[in-house]
Amino acid sequence: MKAVVFRGIGDIRLENVPEPKIQKPNDAIVRITASAICGTDLHMVRGTMPGMIPGNDSGP
Repeated sequence: MKAVVFRGIGDIRLENVPEPKIQKPNDAIVRITASAICGTDLHMVRGTMPGMIPGNDSGP
């Protein structure tokens, strides 16, 4: 499957990642069929969102 992955400041990529799996009874897998960019998304690109770690595909 494809995921948007933070690789570093200014380096965000669309990559192939493993399919998600249910690990706990209260987990859910959600299929996204459409999305849009918000101005808040720029915090990840600029590196101003705390807790972002290179390789992170889900944010903090």
